[in-house]
Amino acid sequence: MRKFYILAVAVAALSSMMSATAQTTAYGYTMLPSTSPSMISFTTETPTSTTPMGTYSKGEPRSGALVKSTLYMMGIDDDFNVWFYSMDTNSGESQTIKNLSDATIPGDMTYDYSTNTMYFIANSEVTDGVSAIGTIDLESGKMTFHHDLGYYCKALAVDARGQMYAMTNSGYLLKVNKSNGESEVIGSTGVTFASWWNFQSMEFDRKTGTLYLAAWTQEEKSMLYTIDTTSGKATLIDMIGDGTHTIALSIPYEPASGSAPERVTDLTLVADAHGALHATLTWVNPTQDYSGNALEGAISIEIVNGVTGEKTVLENCQPGETMQHTVEVTEAGMYDFTVVAVNEGGASMEQPVEGWIGHDVPAGVLNATAKLNLYQQLVNDLSWDAPTTGAHSGYLHKASLKYDIVRLNDGKVIAQDLTATRISDDALLEQLTRYSYQIVAKNNDGEGEPVKTNDLVNGPAAECPFVAPFNSWEESGQYWTVLDGNQDEYPFVWYKDYMNMFGQGYDKCYYIYQKNEVHYAYDFIISPPIQFQEGHEYKITANVSNDDIAGYREENFRFFTMSGYDLVGAVPLGDEAFTVKHPGEFRDYSLTFKAEDDGYGSDDEQFVSFIALCCCSRYDMGMLLVNSITVEDITPVTTLKGDVNSDGEVNIADINALIDVILSSEGSTSATDDVNEDGEVNIADINALIDLILTM
Repeated sequence: MRKFYILAVAVAALSSMMSATAQTTAYGYTMLPSTSPSMISFTTETPTSTTPMGTYSKGEPRSGALVKSTLYMMGIDDDFNVWFYSMDTNSGESQTIKNLSDATIPGDMTYDYSTNTMYFIANSEVTDGVSAIGTIDLESGKMTFHHDLGYYCKALAVDARGQMYAMTNSGYLLKVNKSNGESEVIGSTGVTFASWWNFQSMEFDRKTGTLYLAAWTQEEKSMLYTIDTTSGKATLIDMIGDGTHTIALSIPYEPASGSAPERVTDLTLVADAHGALHATLTWVNPTQDYSGNALEGAISIEIVNGVTGEKTVLENCQPGETMQHTVEVTEAGMYDFTVVAVNEGGASMEQPVEGWIGHDVPAGVLNATAKLNLYQQLVNDLSWDAPTTGAHSGYLHKASLKYDIVRLNDGKVIAQDLTATRISDDALLEQLTRYSYQIVAKNNDGEGEPVKTNDLVNGPAAECPFVAPFNSWEESGQYWTVLDGNQDEYPFVWYKDYMNMFGQGYDKCYYIYQKNEVHYAYDFIISPPIQFQEGHEYKITANVSNDDIAGYREENFRFFTMSGYDLVGAVPLGDEAFTVKHPGEFRDYSLTFKAEDDGYGSDDEQFVSFIALCCCSRYDMGMLLVNSITVEDITPVTTLKGDVNSDGEVNIADINALIDVILSSEGSTSATDDVNEDGEVNIADINALIDLILTM
């Protein structure tokens, strides 16, 4: 898809694979052994041989990470107080830092030497079923949540350059962006964790770039693995000790010697604003050595291109000096550079930076949206905003932007090389269909990532009676649109088999609203297009239940008419909401309404509209379950009483007989002369009948 790609991963692959089984001293902490928990040491080559080093008396350990020679830990006591403490890996002595009371227990911890920050991973405070990353103040133990990861994870590690990785509950390795929590799946380790325990641990040997995993497996043994950071594949080394659950896997790391300079700061890479093949590096030289003493004399600066391996050395640089250096490349791509300060005491920690240099392919389009056309039935309107940057935040040649649009449900190409940012699809299928579209931005430098629009249901309007039994996605469920009216990310969702716990049987499907713990519900499921007629009365019925294990919560909902799949033109039906309070039992709730004349055209026109069920429950309720929805036309049918021929054909005798019936209600008994009796029915006969009725 992308035109430019620099094989920077080759360098990373080599570093992650080298010395995969080199012998390294490691530390950990055993959980719930037959005796008491203990900090242990072992080598990564022979982890079965462990040495106890010390224990902490106030709580059982759950997670931890090493900073130089100090192992920082989180544990919990019998009263569920969370303790933050430290262990000295030289002496085995422990020291209490803070009783954190009812703080969240992290699943794992890791130290980032590139920013001097302790990170943790734990269950998200705002989103069910996913994990979040945060930071811990080493002096107070204060925990601050920062970003959700979008996955449920059990372990965390940061390499020497500050790149973060996480391990999911299902054993997949993620590459994590620390600044926003966005995660990229690298691959499966093939390791299966014990499902009943959340505490696992990962750690880098930062000298070799090797990632280790201490896994509490489904065999309920603690095993040591290496993890390939390019594929995610795990390689078993051996069991840790006798297999006792071991957490807080830690490997000592000294970024630099005591008299070597601290690392440079404020390192940035700014690519040429017009896409030329060069960029400017800017940084500030250190003023102290690694021991905190003031630097004396000049230092040198080494700059390494991580893609090509080319090194540039700048001599006679002054401590504290703000410096710039222009780097040249031969082709566009993603480049990484490291800057190191050097003196007679040795080299500082590497300070990395990366960025795209040269022309970039487009980023994905923004705000890709599919909507019903407001003026024509069976037309979908697509719109989007043009990307403003390259896919890698590089230079974007905007003048050559074009777009390809594909209808995903049947693969139909809607447009190619389109320069506009909107288009209508008026060649819809002849049956009700759930549509979605893919939009790809491209320019002279290549294609960007495809972006998918929202789903959109369109097709011929259904006639009443309209019946939507939610017994399968294919038959009915897929044709309803979910709208998160209060935008709290807690909408209706589609479930199968959920109500078997209430004895409703298997293979049952429902639309279910799951509560938000803060916001009142204002969430909709909206029907496909339905045909109505002005002046007619309709009855709408929903078969619903509520899920309430506690037994006292209730749910509330209302019916709405809608002009489409958004809140524009949404009108509630009835004077108040229905209250549902019969857990596990489905009951019908009905409401009647009249399709009023809109003041245009005749007073009995047919029109297309939508109906919706809106959950409006309190924030502290449970779940609302919707089993089916029906809409019926209940307008009384008026018929003429009398004996009119019904021989299957319309002829002059039938018309005259109908006239006789009409006139007999007005006191007349004959219609022989009112309509020409030529033996055939034609427009003149029908017009004569109309004139007769109108003059009555």
